[in-house]
Amino acid sequence: MTTTTGRSHPAPTPPVASRWQQLRERVTAHGPHANRDARNLLIVTTFALVAIGLMMVLSASSVELVAAGDSPYDTFAKQLMWALIGGFALVVCAFTPFRAYRKLSWLILFGSFGLSLLVFSPLGVEVQGNRNWIQVGSLTAQPSEFLKLSLIIWGGAVLARKARLLGHAKHMFVPVAPGAAIGICLVVAGKDLGTAMVLALIAVALFFFAGASPKLFIGGIVLGVVGTFLAVVSSENRIQRINAWLHPTAEGMADGLGYQGAQALYGLAGGGMFGVGIGQSRLKVNWIPEAHNDFVFAVLGEELGLVGALLVILLFAVLAYSIYRISKLANDLYTTYVCGGILVWIIGQAVLNIAVVTGMIPVIGVPLPFISYGGSSMIALLAAVGVLISCSRATDRAAAPGAADEGDTVDDLGPRTARGGLVRR
Repeated sequence: MTTTTGRSHPAPTPPVASRWQQLRERVTAHGPHANRDARNLLIVTTFALVAIGLMMVLSASSVELVAAGDSPYDTFAKQLMWALIGGFALVVCAFTPFRAYRKLSWLILFGSFGLSLLVFSPLGVEVQGNRNWIQVGSLTAQPSEFLKLSLIIWGGAVLARKARLLGHAKHMFVPVAPGAAIGICLVVAGKDLGTAMVLALIAVALFFFAGASPKLFIGGIVLGVVGTFLAVVSSENRIQRINAWLHPTAEGMADGLGYQGAQALYGLAGGGMFGVGIGQSRLKVNWIPEAHNDFVFAVLGEELGLVGALLVILLFAVLAYSIYRISKLANDLYTTYVCGGILVWIIGQAVLNIAVVTGMIPVIGVPLPFISYGGSSMIALLAAVGVLISCSRATDRAAAPGAADEGDTVDDLGPRTARGGLVRR
């Protein structure tokens, strides 16, 4: 006869491999709510980045505003206004049927070209050597920020429509390459090399996702590098910036064109592991010029430390993952191209900004998405998130019963394969 002691034995701990498998299944799930979960993750991550950006803009700008006799909330109030307008743009774009972007893609592109040409009209104004702005009354705007989204919507539509012909170089690059080149030239004419590099990155991404052959792909990259080199050597200021980056300890560099980059590194180093505290940055007080703009990551690193900087990087990684999931769960080429273009735009621009602040590349004028001060950038980015939500909602409609009868499919070329091509019929 056996006797029980009444003591329960703890359940055996699942092995690490089992836990990893469970996490992997959760991450790659294709359940009925997978698309909705990816969409919600995108929205939450976006709002988290915007909230951090508003906090850092307030912190980075308030002291100098007080020193100038202004309200410490002036810059923050403007950024909050732009964020609210961007939120409205997000909602409008999210509830616009995804197929409408495809139908209006040419109109959207030419509209962006028209806005970009206005910088060379009497409405155009020059800011820190770049003529990339227009001003109407007290309001200023940067048309090139909207050109990024327009190029993605239009380029994706053209490539999706010509999907069966993309094996030929002519159809792969015409008219997308000339259209992208026009946009890049308009921006370069305004002396904004940073934005031009982002536009070129978007164009390269579109061709990559469209399956350009390695030879054509590498050839396009070589042309882009040559174009960037010519743009650099044609400007004495850009050459000096590269010299300041290559020789940061040379006499006069830390006090000249290398000053902003050097101060940013001091700020990041001074933050340590956990930072000096919100609002306690020392280098934002007349040390880092325009600390709330392109170099806001330096203030963030000083006040929130390495932990805070890594948190922001992690949020961008989660954002990238959510965009990837929205694209993966869809079953059409246009969604793939649009999602891929927006992903490369946001993440590529974030990488460029952080690389500048950490001294990995020369200083170029590229804002940190959702965090740097700037109305045009904030509105364009939130509108892009709205387009992504519209992509996701179109996937829901396409998967619903009777969707084929309602005409809700977003790609009439057929489903894509795992490599982004078309199923042979």
